[in-house]
Amino acid sequence: MRIFRTVATGLLATLVGLGVAVAGPTTASNAAAKPERILTEVPPDGHQVAYNAFRLKGKVLNPQADGTTVPFQGKVMLTKKACKTCKFKTVRKVKVNDKGVFKTRLTVPARGRWVWRVKVKSNSTYKTTLGEKWTLFFD
Repeated sequence: MRIFRTVATGLLATLVGLGVAVAGPTTASNAAAKPERILTEVPPDGHQVAYNAFRLKGKVLNPQADGTTVPFQGKVMLTKKACKTCKFKTVRKVKVNDKGVFKTRLTVPARGRWVWRVKVKSNSTYKTTLGEKWTLFFD
């Protein structure tokens, strides 16, 4: 009886292992095959709107298979982090206009520094796109 259990367990383990191998690629490898959106941003350093605020303007385009681009329709997420080891947290979601342009306001902390970044979430066609990091602080 013990021999039967040992053999049955071994066969079951090999079948499960083969089933995992035959199942195919994971969703992580499928996400790598998706194209990224085109995200262009104008640096906020030249657009100060208040003593502690700057304007960030950008454009999001969806590349098509034939090489053309179409304006992104949806929302981009404005994220920030307060230190090097902190994670980025979503501050607000900004609507994109018909041309794929978004405008938002970045504030500067009274003490310390904040790092800002724009993020466009993935969908079934495109993978997550991250913008440049902008560090704002007072000297």
